[in-house]
Amino acid sequence: MSSTVLITTANKPPKDIPYLQMTNLATRYITAKAAIFFWAAHGIKKIVIADATGGTLLNDEEVVLLKQMGVDVEQISYCQNDDSIKLRGKGYGEGELIKFALKHSTFLKNENNFFKCTGKIYCRNFETIIEMIKQNNIQNIFWRHLGEGDSLQPWADMRFFYTSKKFCEEYLIPAYLKSDDRKEEAVEYFSFNIFNEKLSSAKALRPLLSGFSGGTGKQYFDLGLGMLDISYPCWVGAQ
Repeated sequence: MSSTVLITTANKPPKDIPYLQMTNLATRYITAKAAIFFWAAHGIKKIVIADATGGTLLNDEEVVLLKQMGVDVEQISYCQNDDSIKLRGKGYGEGELIKFALKHSTFLKNENNFFKCTGKIYCRNFETIIEMIKQNNIQNIFWRHLGEGDSLQPWADMRFFYTSKKFCEEYLIPAYLKSDDRKEEAVEYFSFNIFNEKLSSAKALRPLLSGFSGGTGKQYFDLGLGMLDISYPCWVGAQ
């Protein structure tokens, strides 16, 4: 199985994007870099960093340092259409970015599956998640969204997931590109419906995600959930 992680970033977003509170560029850079360094320290061997705002997150010296740790980094970027992002929101923008990454990433061209993680966060129990996926021959796994007040919402958590490129291209990217934050039509909602239709409901180990939200500018909820930590609602697929 693949342990390549695609990190999606937008280091210099335009102003007036709906539901985007973290607009300080220095804060965005530091929190995104901190997450990358954690991934590297965690033993990840291949990281693709895709930026939608025309830049690169890491400088040459940082890439060399990571290489010395045995971590290969590929950085790709393009300049997104700011007007479209302002109109449709960051979910739409991430869909365009993932679509771009699948077409242009050398690392991803050689993989049938990959992990995707939103910039500024990392998965603390990544090794255990990988082992679970490997043992059960899982090709796609997505987890439910945990809302405010520790409640499960009728949404999917799109911050971190494992997918086949085929499923991503056929179902995920269209869900992203349908999203429109100004109409409160989020990718988390469209994905929720797709997963219910195309994948099997299950319960599995919960990914323990830490870091910061670009939407709120605050640290993500990071407390234990008891039995839910080892039996959390999700969707899985073997194809």
